Amino acid sequence: MDELNLAPSEVLEALNRLLDDNREVNIVETQTVVKAHPRFRIFATQNPTEGYGGRKELSEAFKNRFVLIKVPDVPTDELQEILEKKCSLPASRASLMVKTMESLQIYRSQTNLFSGKNSIITVRDLLKWAGRINFQIETTLLE
Repeated sequence: MDELNLAPSEVLEALNRLLDDNREVNIVETQTVVKAHPRFRIFATQNPTEGYGGRKELSEAFKNRFVLIKVPDVPTDELQEILEKKCSLPASRASLMVKTMESLQIYRSQTNLFSGKNSIITVRDLLKWAGRINFQIETTLLE
């Protein structure tokens, strides 16, 4: 499950019952009880609640049903290498893009200019940006 902390509360309640000791969900509308397979597992991701719009903090009781693994930010040298190899960018351009991202993050932390749901630049955004640059370069070369 992607973005678990964006799920509606009804979904979280059903998951909570499914992950409970009896491992079943009662679907009231159909009068059906669904029992989880003995090897049933759920894998879920979420972004932090701070800095990402619309995400809610999950209860400690619910989070205790999962093994939590925090993934740290990608180091800038590795991020530059990802842009170079995945997006076929020259090192100079990849370096400039990473520096731009870092500058925006620092500026955001010091001001309220970038507050709201579109408030940060992520690795996903950086990869999209790099893809657009390559597309524009390829299109120009074909013309």
